[in-house]
Amino acid sequence: MPPVPPSAASYYRAALTCLRFLEGRTPTKRRLGPDAQSLWNEFRGDLTDADRIDLMLRDADVQWPGAFGPRTVFAFGGVAEDEAFGSEWEPLDGVDAAELLRTVERETTPSDAVGALTAVATAWSFSLAPLDAPAVGAADKFVVAGPSAVVSLVRAFASGRDLDWADQVICVASAPAHRQIAALAGGLLNVSKRARVVAPVDPADVKPGAKLVVSPDADPADAERARTLAAGK
Repeated sequence: MPPVPPSAASYYRAALTCLRFLEGRTPTKRRLGPDAQSLWNEFRGDLTDADRIDLMLRDADVQWPGAFGPRTVFAFGGVAEDEAFGSEWEPLDGVDAAELLRTVERETTPSDAVGALTAVATAWSFSLAPLDAPAVGAADKFVVAGPSAVVSLVRAFASGRDLDWADQVICVASAPAHRQIAALAGGLLNVSKRARVVAPVDPADVKPGAKLVVSPDADPADAERARTLAAGK
């Protein structure tokens, strides 16, 4: 099997880090931790740790639609919405998967959703820029571009009430790292619907009056598309 490309390795580490945070917040005892390890040891048979990771992420992608599978991160075309990986996806090598699990289990668990997304940026080898969180009301709609803009808005949603990320926010993102932060935002905010993540060339339905949030780390094409959408064009 050819080596997993660096982008896929970053995806796996980021996804598992966020899943560990969610397991700490609401433990299922079937994904990560000693109980999950014991259960896996009884169940695994001929399966590898790479299979275990993919099964966990598939399971999480069902609970938080579209948040944990690579389908959204890498903008796979021709893949059903309820399929997290797609038929062409290459899993991790079993040895690499075992090491990744040990590494994630040893790391300090993020304290909140923003900390989890900061760890995602670290997994992709970049840093988030500080950005003031906008005021958010239940009737507000947002068009967002840039990972730091997404994280600032997550901070506002996490502290608000009667808010719905999937209904109120559309993220324009083309780079896999930026798309993963946007996809995971819905899971970290415990949204039961798929977060809206679009590339600059994708059609998008945005109602008039949407607020624009763009951070300096946005891809220029993403930022331009977000401005166009927010302007109702």
